[in-house]
Amino acid sequence: MAAAELRDDRRAHGVRNDPRTLVIKHLATQSRRFPDLDIASFETPSLSARDAGLAYAIDQAVARRWLTLVTVIEHFLKQPWEDLGPNVRAALLAGAAQLLLLDRIPDHAAINESVEYTKRGPHRWAPGLVNAVLRRVAALRLEARETFDPARRDELPRGEGGAWRLTTPVFSEDATIRLAEQTSHAYETLDAWAGRLGPEVMRRLALHDLVHPPVIVTGAGATGAPHAEPGFFVFDGDHAALATMLAQHPGVRVQDPGSARPVAATASLRPTLIVDACAGKGTKTRQLAAVHPDTRIIATDRDPRRAAVLAESVKSLPLVEAIPYRHLEQWRGKADLLLLDVPCSNSGVLARRVEAKYRLRPENIESLRDTQRQIIADTLPLLAPNGHMLYATCSIDPIENESQAEWVTKWHPFRVVSSELALPTGQPGTPETAYRDGGYHALLNASA
Repeated sequence: MAAAELRDDRRAHGVRNDPRTLVIKHLATQSRRFPDLDIASFETPSLSARDAGLAYAIDQAVARRWLTLVTVIEHFLKQPWEDLGPNVRAALLAGAAQLLLLDRIPDHAAINESVEYTKRGPHRWAPGLVNAVLRRVAALRLEARETFDPARRDELPRGEGGAWRLTTPVFSEDATIRLAEQTSHAYETLDAWAGRLGPEVMRRLALHDLVHPPVIVTGAGATGAPHAEPGFFVFDGDHAALATMLAQHPGVRVQDPGSARPVAATASLRPTLIVDACAGKGTKTRQLAAVHPDTRIIATDRDPRRAAVLAESVKSLPLVEAIPYRHLEQWRGKADLLLLDVPCSNSGVLARRVEAKYRLRPENIESLRDTQRQIIADTLPLLAPNGHMLYATCSIDPIENESQAEWVTKWHPFRVVSSELALPTGQPGTPETAYRDGGYHALLNASA
């Protein structure tokens, strides 16, 4: 970080216990990191529930539409975006997000707090610039439209459906670049999707990533609006009501239907020992216990924080044992089913992992591919003769999916029993019961 940025940060961030100041401070840190946004939750312990909700909404709106907001803001700038400094960029992003993406926030509140924030910084020009730009952003809104027309340069789609018709065509004349700007994707991502899946599927995927995903529950005791996929329900209560349901019904899981598909593919198997080697926080582990109720399950994860959550998640399941990752070796040659829900690009769940779409760079995908192959190579010795490996990702990229299954069968004695690529479903304005995450899985059998 440059010395000027450090001075900017120290002077601009007096301790003020209000949601907009806290979120702008957080966004200044994120601005320094972009495109590698911090995935840790934005913590607001000092705020009331109402103010914390506002801060979270602003933070999520900016993260989901970062590139869209930058495109709009740059239309009114005379200097390059990167020359503004992180605190000025953060103030503009927070203000523009409130003006264009959030409802029931008075324009003066969104603008004034961003201006006041920059007054505490070292740049005398900053308050005037932020005030002028945000007032022009507010003036862009011509009318709310019930539908979004991607062919227009003067429409900004909204996650809940519809669009803002703008007074000025701020988006690109090129169709793919325009949609990338309107939906906050890198052009290269949409171009790759169009080349692989066709332009119409690419448009659906881009718009899907604007949707605010619902909370979906499944398992014995789950209630809510019936999802399009049987056995799943959209939960519409608050956090306290969800916590009550989970406490009263231990068999209930918060799990998207897309996430549940890989384990469901093992229902016809009769394993005596399952090893879940990338168990994360335990959602698929608990699903394994429901699908295979008489089977012993060993679960672990490399990350100590996730492993701690995993141990707590499965402690009530008598046949499930959470172990340290370093103890996996003792199960060498014993697993009838090995589940590898490997780290991935999250390209099938970008509506949930809003920061991930800015990391979809070729070098990152190639690094993940190598990590996935190393995990496969390290854990294959755990399988018993004629055992099955279930490989799963929440990606829709063939480099992480079909190519990995092909790699396994080329270099190891395995055959693919079944596989599925499921693209995400749900569009802005469509029912929550139609929403589903995307992902891939392949069930492979040791053939020698």
